[in-house]
Amino acid sequence: MAAVTGQRAYYVDNLRLAMIVLVVLVHAGVTVSGLGSWYYVDPAPKGPLSFLALTLFQAGCQSFFMGLLFFLAGYYARASLLKKGGVEFVRGRLVRLGLPALFYMAVLNPLTIYWLADSSGVQGRMGFGTFLAGYFAKGYVFGGSGPLWFALALLAFCLAYAGLRGLLPRRDPGPARPFGGRQALGLALLCFAGTFLVRLRWHMGSAVLNMQLPYFTQYVLFFAWGLAAHGNGWLQSLDAGLARRCLLLGAAGLALLAVTIWPAASAPDVAAALAPFRGGWTWQAAFLSAWEGGMGVALSVGFLGLFRERCNGTGPFLKGLTDSAFAVYVFHAPLVVVLGRLLVPRLEAPALAKFLVLGALSLPVSFAAAWLVRRTPLLKDLVKA
Repeated sequence: MAAVTGQRAYYVDNLRLAMIVLVVLVHAGVTVSGLGSWYYVDPAPKGPLSFLALTLFQAGCQSFFMGLLFFLAGYYARASLLKKGGVEFVRGRLVRLGLPALFYMAVLNPLTIYWLADSSGVQGRMGFGTFLAGYFAKGYVFGGSGPLWFALALLAFCLAYAGLRGLLPRRDPGPARPFGGRQALGLALLCFAGTFLVRLRWHMGSAVLNMQLPYFTQYVLFFAWGLAAHGNGWLQSLDAGLARRCLLLGAAGLALLAVTIWPAASAPDVAAALAPFRGGWTWQAAFLSAWEGGMGVALSVGFLGLFRERCNGTGPFLKGLTDSAFAVYVFHAPLVVVLGRLLVPRLEAPALAKFLVLGALSLPVSFAAAWLVRRTPLLKDLVKA
């Protein structure tokens, strides 16, 4: 990896790339495990050890990776608004976030549902023209954002932020405030309380127009955390010792979750055994909300520190990957679906092995497709790095 030059924080690009790699792998995991909503899920039974391993991987990623992307987005949203002004900031976000989301909703999602996933055997029930007409006429398109729900949610957050900046009087921000262990603990507690309360109404697995509200407390708070981080210089001043301690807490948290959910993972009816964790007035729901709050903050702080210290450089190959990251995010879903349907049912192997094969193939295929997209007229403007 080349040495750092100039003032660009290469570790932020590298961290964003790592999170999008995890997005692809999590969707490969959902394909195999069935934990979560996805276009195609392998119906084969899962052994308890494979199921536990996949649950730990998906839950561990879910606890922080999208929240960390919202944190980084908030950090650079404030920088962009201060540089460009409100009107140009809003125009830029509408183009860079809104257009890819609309393209996915109008083109990629119906193509994936009908031709690639054949969801609910739709090809045998109607022609594509009939399906497409119903998809738009009945409003299914509004919930058809797939992974691009992130772009729509981020667009809403950015518009709200720009609106508040325009309405509220300008104030002297005062001296920078430090971010340390107390602030991390406070943020984790806010995530816990908000998540638990939201899940009293919307249990895990529920969504409104493809927005999984049970997780949105963290997303809102992490976006606001990113705004505050830019105003106070927290990326530059983040204590390396705190980051290392947070990574250790994250490792301990995974072990704690494994012990807690093992009885459910090995139960005859896994879905019923896991139901109390999804929300409501149960100790399991309270535990999982607290666990996600703590893990989300700990792993985010830990990886921010780790990447700043160890991954703050670039080179031609790595730059090509980071420049392709958003294109991978936009286009990976149909590729994972195709690979999942072609490979997973044909593999006579434990579920964990299926996941490793599917993940190992999905990543290079997704980045190869992103490379082509970024060189295709019209499409390349949708996925500018």
